[in-house]
Amino acid sequence: MKKLFIILTLILSCSLYAQTTQQLFEKGNKAYAQNDYQGAIKAYSSILESGNTSAELYYNLGNAYYRIDEFGMAILNYERALRLKPNFRDARQNLELANTKTEDEISVLPELFITRWYRSIVAVFSPAGWKAIILIFITLIISLGLFIHFGSSYEWRKYALIGILVLALATLISIFCCISASRNITQHTNAIVTSPMLVVKSSPENSSVDKLVLHEGTKVDIEEDLDGWYKIHIADGNTGWVVADEVTII
Repeated sequence: MKKLFIILTLILSCSLYAQTTQQLFEKGNKAYAQNDYQGAIKAYSSILESGNTSAELYYNLGNAYYRIDEFGMAILNYERALRLKPNFRDARQNLELANTKTEDEISVLPELFITRWYRSIVAVFSPAGWKAIILIFITLIISLGLFIHFGSSYEWRKYALIGILVLALATLISIFCCISASRNITQHTNAIVTSPMLVVKSSPENSSVDKLVLHEGTKVDIEEDLDGWYKIHIADGNTGWVVADEVTII
C-alpha cells in the first residue's frame, strides 16, 4: 500500500510539473502575441530555471529578446536552440538576422573545404537523428548479410556484398558524426558577449594591456578558464583574456 501511494504521488507530481511547464509556455506565447516581451521572457525563463529545456523554448526566448533590442541575449538563445536542434531553419535564419545587428565586424579566417564539409554534415541531424541513421544502416547490413547467406544467385550475392561494404563505410561516417554532434552539445566551449562593451586584455589581470574591444552579440571560443577569467579566441584569430561574467556560455 505504501509503495502504491509513493508511485501515485510521483505520477501526480510529474503530471502537475508537466502541466505547469505547459501553462508557462502558453503564458509566454500569449504575452509575446500581446507585445509584452518582458512578460514572455519572464515566463520562458521560469521554465528554464525549472530545468526544462527545448530548442523551441530557446527560439521563442531569443525572439522575445530580439524584440526589445537585446541582440546579445537573442543570439545566445538562437545558438542554444541550434545546439539542441542543428537543422532548426527558423532559428538559423533569425540568428543570421540578429548577427547583422551587432557592432563588431569579424573577418573569419578561411577554413579548409573538408572541415566546412564535415561541419555541415554533422549539423544536419541531432545526436538522436544520427543514432537512428546508424541503426537503419546496421539493420540493412544484417539484412544483406542474411541474403548472402541464404541467397542462391551468385550475381545478386555479389551486389549484396558491395552494398554491405558501402553501408559499413556509411555507418562508420555516421558514428563519427554522432560523436561530433554529441560533443557539440556536451562541451560548452563557445560563448556570446552579453555586456554592451567588453575589453579584451593581454593577460588575466585588470592592469594588463588592452588588446581590443568587443561588443554585445559577438561569438567567441573559450580556450582556458582561470580564476574568473576566460582566455578567448575570436574568429579572426585574435586571442586574449576577458572577465568571465562579461560573456555567457552557449
